Amino acid sequence: MFEDYKELKIKNNKNFIDSYEKFVNGASRLFSRIACIALGIMPIPVFIDVILRFTLSKSIPGGIEIQEYLLLTLVFLGLASTEFEGGGHIQIDLLLGKLSRDRRNILETFAWTISLLILTFMSSQLMVQGIKRWQNNELSKTLEIPLWIFWMIGAIGILMLALVVFLRLIKIFGFFIHHKENNRMLILSIIILILGNLLFFTPIIGIRPSSFSGSTNGLLGMLLLFILLFLGVPIAFGMAAIGFMGMIVINKAVSPSLAMLGIGPYDTAASYMLTVVPLFILMGELAYHSGISNELFETANKWLGSLRGGMAMSAVAGCAGFAAVCGDSLATAVTMGTISIPEMKKKRYDMALATGALAAGGTLGIMIPPSVGFIFYAIVTEESIGKLFVAGILPGIILATLFIAYIAIITKVKPHLAPPGDPTSLKEKFLSLKGVIGMLALFIVILGGILSGIFNAIEGGAIGAVGAFIYACIKRRVDSEMLIASLKSSLNITCKLIMILMGVAVLGYFLAATRLPFFVADFVSGLGVNRYIIFACIIIFFLILGCLLNVIPMILLVLPTIFPTIVSLGFDPIWFGVVTVLMMEAGQITPPIGVNVFAISAASGVPMYTVFRGIFPFFICMIILLVILTIFPQIALFLPRTLF
Repeated sequence: MFEDYKELKIKNNKNFIDSYEKFVNGASRLFSRIACIALGIMPIPVFIDVILRFTLSKSIPGGIEIQEYLLLTLVFLGLASTEFEGGGHIQIDLLLGKLSRDRRNILETFAWTISLLILTFMSSQLMVQGIKRWQNNELSKTLEIPLWIFWMIGAIGILMLALVVFLRLIKIFGFFIHHKENNRMLILSIIILILGNLLFFTPIIGIRPSSFSGSTNGLLGMLLLFILLFLGVPIAFGMAAIGFMGMIVINKAVSPSLAMLGIGPYDTAASYMLTVVPLFILMGELAYHSGISNELFETANKWLGSLRGGMAMSAVAGCAGFAAVCGDSLATAVTMGTISIPEMKKKRYDMALATGALAAGGTLGIMIPPSVGFIFYAIVTEESIGKLFVAGILPGIILATLFIAYIAIITKVKPHLAPPGDPTSLKEKFLSLKGVIGMLALFIVILGGILSGIFNAIEGGAIGAVGAFIYACIKRRVDSEMLIASLKSSLNITCKLIMILMGVAVLGYFLAATRLPFFVADFVSGLGVNRYIIFACIIIFFLILGCLLNVIPMILLVLPTIFPTIVSLGFDPIWFGVVTVLMMEAGQITPPIGVNVFAISAASGVPMYTVFRGIFPFFICMIILLVILTIFPQIALFLPRTLF
């Protein structure tokens, strides 16, 4: 009888979880569709505004507000689907990935508890702020739209994300209940759940350290943040949680910290400056789904394929070309690897050389403009996006040249690594350019327009997105499946990144209150150590962090603290932007983790040891470029100083 009761209870629990998951799935998909529509509309008013400005010297009334509220809508309504079906929000899974399912579930109980609590508080505060705007009848400045609508969109979007996180939690408990032999783990999960609540609510109920200085509180907060991140708390949620709890400790009051938890994320999601992010991401996704990667590889192979090792050189050159429209290293490596590695296997290339070239070539994705990495560096440091774009051109070209030169030298010294290719006539070479000339023209228009001041970076992103769509139409590659895939992928990437920026906004209040970045800058400047020794330490830190995370989350995580130190040491911020991106990209191919190496190994079926063996010489090429840039910073600064 008791066993029957237990079986019935387990069945009821499973039915509840299934019903709840069905509800969450339906609601998040509905929100995702609305978000995709907002994203699809986003480039159109900007594109029309640019056309009107040059033809009739007019502009769309309230154009900036339109962009801000479209961005807010797509971000807040896309957050839940990003967590539910878009791969989840960015987290460090170094520890989680090595654990058994039971132990992983234990840690995830803690991570999702912290996440659920901070999201619940955030949603409630967005709602509180929305009610205030409704009571005060506040309207937007130009279009006079009631502001409470957008605050409520934010509250509902975060609440939906919290419901997805709650689903993660109940699935863990459902797993332990369903597997009766795991009762001990179930009890441990409940204890972890309680501990997570205690950690979160301790400062709220008044148990706070009172004798520490602001900088000490800041250091303790950052230490706790890294502990949370390594325990699996997603980066955005961990930053927001530490920012919120830290501000309670600093202010010795809960109300101001609660208000900040609503205002910070809203101001981030409704920032006109951030509209550049989804526009350039959409451009890259449209270009990718239009098949430009195949054409880039074929064109490069026509020009370089006849050389010994030419196909590997073509893969690197294709990565450089794809980087000009994609701007993401992982996507660049995987995309070009999917195309070129099967061909190199047929030609009996040494797989260490082939996969090493692809993993390294992917790092060009963030160096060559328009680069999303440079965009986020500019957002965090308030430097010029245009200057950073052009600063990356020469280093990106030099790096690609170093990669190709290494392939040429090693295949000449060791001919067995790669065979020579078939000869190609000059006519075939020039005819191959036809496939990429449209996208090349788009790249020149975007970069040329930004550099000449004809339009700004946001308008350049919109023109790029519309141009990539037109290019795909001309190539007859546009259908509903292609559009939906491009919009969904762009939405997921945008939501992951801007959610981290929301966390940065909340954490930023705490860092500003503790003055930790300036304390670190003053401390380092007062050490009396040669600035290049400190620079070397920062580079090593970037390499280590690059093993664990993609470039953009790294920039958002560490740059707010490190950047004031760099300025105080007298390094040029634009030059440091290039170096930052270069070294964080080097971390993507550095053992023992190497994110690009994992991706290439998975895409090609080649063992990771083989890829790591092939990557080392390309890593040395990146270090050589770092040394060159350190000795001759003018390489990165020449174009920005000449063109601006």
